[in-house]
Amino acid sequence: MLSGYRFQFRPALTVFAMAALGILVILGTWQLQRLEWKRGLIAKVEERVSSEPIPFEQALDRSEAGEDMEYTPVRLSGEWRPHNEALVFGAINGKPGAFFFTPLQTAPDQTIFINRGFAPQEATNLADIKDGPDDITGLFRTSETLSPPASWFRPTKKSADGLWFVRDPQLMASQSGMQTPPYYIDQFEIPGREWPKGGTTRLDFNNRHLEYALTWFGLALTLIGVWIAFSLQKR
Repeated sequence: MLSGYRFQFRPALTVFAMAALGILVILGTWQLQRLEWKRGLIAKVEERVSSEPIPFEQALDRSEAGEDMEYTPVRLSGEWRPHNEALVFGAINGKPGAFFFTPLQTAPDQTIFINRGFAPQEATNLADIKDGPDDITGLFRTSETLSPPASWFRPTKKSADGLWFVRDPQLMASQSGMQTPPYYIDQFEIPGREWPKGGTTRLDFNNRHLEYALTWFGLALTLIGVWIAFSLQKR
């Protein structure tokens, strides 16, 4: 089939093709490494969220010492401060609404924001108001931060209707003169409470690294085919 063609070495084309091929293989290999990392992360989180809650102060100390405590079940007690509640914009199943971040004073000089859950836009006025002492269990979460380019397009502070756009406890606390660490709690669902609905933490991590790896390796094979095609000439 190829008897009527001969191979002609093209130095410039070959150098370009080999450089591009190397980059594509590196990218594909990197995605395979990311795939293993993501699988490990998912397994670790699934195991962690099913463990028994530990005291919040213990999780706080370990986090500040450098240990990853994200999604660790914790328990804490305190007194609600509903007048400083903050609503953070969000959506679940395509329905826009708000997450209710209510301060819980756990010590004279410490307040922790509790994400009590989500209510759709039409039900935000129906959410219950928490006041007085309470015991909380939920997942330990770290303050949300935005880095460029996301921070260029997504606002962080309140909108005209009082909604926040970033889960940043310290930013929300600064509006009321409160002191709080850069962590918050995603409260577990409470039976019988309709709004806000707790237990809404997303644990379905996006894992498309195998798809990305196959794309890069597929492009590498395509490049080899193109290089061969351009290197063949009719006799």
